[in-house]
Amino acid sequence: MCTFGKSNMKTALFGGSFDPPHVGHLEIVRRVLNLPDIERVVVVPAWLNPFKSTSCADAETRLRWCRELFDMEGVEVDDFEVASGRRVYTVETVRELKRKYPSLSAIVIGSDNLKDIGKWRDFEKLDAQMEWIVVGRGEVARHELERLGRYRYIEMDIPVSSSRIRAGGGREYLDKRLAAEIEEYYNNDSGENI
Repeated sequence: MCTFGKSNMKTALFGGSFDPPHVGHLEIVRRVLNLPDIERVVVVPAWLNPFKSTSCADAETRLRWCRELFDMEGVEVDDFEVASGRRVYTVETVRELKRKYPSLSAIVIGSDNLKDIGKWRDFEKLDAQMEWIVVGRGEVARHELERLGRYRYIEMDIPVSSSRIRAGGGREYLDKRLAAEIEEYYNNDSGENI
């Protein structure tokens, strides 16, 4: 039987807008932590996703929600991108976090990111140094996965997204600790019912 010593254990980066964070995000973190060689997940809310022009909730609010949602053993929420006050590319975040977490060697992404992953800044550099933990629902095209040097695939069956919640659906996928505040926030922000 093989066991992993502390020197073999890895840290995984899970970045995103988390606009809002929901139990699907929480389940992703749990499943990544269940991988035998992952000891830590660092959750990094974006100040603004480089592929988006805006976020609905402000960065400080999303950071606070993430700290509440991911308050669990093996998870750290890092404010590097939010504190930067600008769009931050993943390659920058990896460089910064490797100083704090030398075992950082994996990036968690949703399979929906695969279609544009070649457009990520310095993708080839990231791909050469990091393993990808791809989370998706249903079949993912083999050619999309084969763009990645090293990857693992985790199947998820939770049918929710932050955009669906912002549009008024999927409220049952909000964590009970945050549900009332998130619903009120988006109601006040948009003037529409969530």
